[in-house]
Amino acid sequence: MMLLSPGALSAEERKKSVFLDIGRSNANATRGHEELDIYRLGVQWDFKTTFWQSRDSKLSGYFEASVNRWDSRVDDVTAIAFSPVFVLEFKQASSGFRPYIEAGVGVALLSEKRAGGRGLGSSWQFEDRIGFGFASDKYDFHYRYMHYSNADIEKPNQGIDAHVIGVSISY
Repeated sequence: MMLLSPGALSAEERKKSVFLDIGRSNANATRGHEELDIYRLGVQWDFKTTFWQSRDSKLSGYFEASVNRWDSRVDDVTAIAFSPVFVLEFKQASSGFRPYIEAGVGVALLSEKRAGGRGLGSSWQFEDRIGFGFASDKYDFHYRYMHYSNADIEKPNQGIDAHVIGVSISY
C-alpha cells in the first residue's frame, strides 16, 4: 500500500472530461408526484492528488460542475450544481476498462422550488450520489443514483431520487 501526498499530479496530468447523463426520477402517484426526465451536462476535473493506492486499487476523485434539466408534465426545473466526488478505482480489466465505485455530496441551485409536483422548500439543495462505472483513458460509462434534498432546512422537503446513466469523454 502506498499513500501519495497532495500535489502528486501536475495540472497537465490531471484528467478533464465532459459528460452527459440522462435518467428518470421516482414517482409517487398517491402523493401527486410525477416522474421527472433528468438531463445533466457538465465538466469534471480530477483532484490534484491520489489519497491512497495499492497494487489493485486507488482512492482519488474529481470535481464536477453541471447544468441540469428536470422535465415533467407539471413543472420544469433548470439547475446548476457543483460536487466533489470520491472514486475507488480497481485494477484494469483485460478489456482495458477499470471498474470503479463513487460517492459524493455537493450543492445545487434550482430555478424553482417545485419539481414534478414535489415541494422542495428552497432553491438550494444538496446533491448526493453513489454510483459505479467502467473507465478507460478516454471514455467513462457510468450509472448514478442521485438524491436531491435540502436536509429539512426548509419545509416541505419532499426530495427527488433519480437514476441516471451517462458517458464522459476525457480531453
